[in-house]
Amino acid sequence: MPEKLLQEIKEIDSVEAVAVISFKGNIWQQTGATVTAEQMKMIGSYLLRMLAIKSKSKQRIVHIELHWLNRFLIARFSEGFLIVTLFKKADILSLLRITLNVTVASLLEEKTFLKWLKKEKYNLNLHIQKGQFDEQELGLISKLV
Repeated sequence: MPEKLLQEIKEIDSVEAVAVISFKGNIWQQTGATVTAEQMKMIGSYLLRMLAIKSKSKQRIVHIELHWLNRFLIARFSEGFLIVTLFKKADILSLLRITLNVTVASLLEEKTFLKWLKKEKYNLNLHIQKGQFDEQELGLISKLV
């Protein structure tokens, strides 16, 4: 069932890749051949570091939308995980927001996913301690403030 949810997102016109990543930084499921698992983990790491910075200021982020390497990216955050979607055309953004909200709700009802998520429990603030922020990260974080 969860694989089907990600495949449905992937089938939306111009979507290239979709992944579910835990706050620990591990990928639960990924679909799409344009981005390797290692690249998706790196993207997830950047997003989790930004989320950790914002959570320090007690501001809740539900999603982040970026233009990155000639692609658009939307990350939908939930308790303990995020869904990252890379796509080419900005005109599908509204559809993706709705679809990602439905996907989050469906995942939170999926027993196998919840079992995995429980094993992946992680303190988000530990991402801030992973070395210094590079120029790209600082630029992205400044846009969130």
